[in-house]
Amino acid sequence: MSNFGVRASLALAFAFLSSAVSAAPPDATAWEVFATMTAPVPGLEAVAFETWASDSDIYSGTPHWPAPGSKILTPSLAAIAEIMALHGAALGPGDCQPKDGKAGNFPPGACIGEQVQHNRPVFQYIVDHNLASTAGLVAAYSARQPIDFPSDSIVVKADWVAIADLLHWLPRSYKSAAQVRRAYYTNTATMNGRAGEYALVGMSVQSKALPQWLWMTFEHRSNPGRCDIIGCRDAFGAAVASVPPRLVPNTDYGPCAKTPALKALFARRGLGPIWANYCLKGTQVAFAAAGQPTILANSVIERMNKGVAVPDTSCITCHAYAAFDAHGTPNYAILPQHPVGDPTLPQDFMAHDYLWSILAAH
Repeated sequence: MSNFGVRASLALAFAFLSSAVSAAPPDATAWEVFATMTAPVPGLEAVAFETWASDSDIYSGTPHWPAPGSKILTPSLAAIAEIMALHGAALGPGDCQPKDGKAGNFPPGACIGEQVQHNRPVFQYIVDHNLASTAGLVAAYSARQPIDFPSDSIVVKADWVAIADLLHWLPRSYKSAAQVRRAYYTNTATMNGRAGEYALVGMSVQSKALPQWLWMTFEHRSNPGRCDIIGCRDAFGAAVASVPPRLVPNTDYGPCAKTPALKALFARRGLGPIWANYCLKGTQVAFAAAGQPTILANSVIERMNKGVAVPDTSCITCHAYAAFDAHGTPNYAILPQHPVGDPTLPQDFMAHDYLWSILAAH
């Protein structure tokens, strides 16, 4: 079968959740979460999620809520953990390029910086339950008290690209830094010890709005191939609710025009017009539907920065395996397997309630 035929078959098999699961409620909730994350912060050149606690704030030996300041971007923590599981060695500080430079036509050698931010309820739960260190995880395992984050928990994984790299990546769409600033949310950040201006290209988000969390992924409208393989679906905020995948990969899917309901939500929450350029690619609420595993992947975060093919990505399944053993060691071994569908956690591991941040514990 040709590559195009394979893509068409995958689209039929994995594109959308079963009609038995109503898309509108989770999609509407996803946009409510988005509005909470991207609300402007009075007095700061930042939005809400940028002020939340990062992995380095929590797993620093002295967990602390951060003071306002410039963000520090890192390589993909998941990619580092996967390399450790396979080879026992981590990425070097400059090894931030995607594994497959062809994915998304990203320029070789350019960097994708990542940050993982935890809102106050997540941070406080980790601190209150002493889960911010390996020693604390060992104690939690011994106590066997189930870990259960509060219902207002939100964790954001955000990926950024330096403006200079983005101009090299998308030269047909953007000719100047000024054009990028008009189309993207940008802010200053530090990566590999160098400060610069970065553009937000995608966010993968988990919210405890549902018992097994609600999974959602947002992409900038210009991400090449953002609806490839599984399409894009948004039954609340997109004027075109379902966008099928194209057979030709890495093309521009154009704007995701917003519904009056979403425009009204943005207005109520004080979001600027820049956020209309961000699209909900899809939500995930279950491991499987209609006998098929559900798939959800971000074209930048998973496909490019982590280096995992879209059909091999299920946010809910991967995070269901977030766990640690009696020594406080995370469940590294599962990461290279890229699981989809119903999970089976090894008996000698304790679940960390769908949160992989423990990869940063030491």
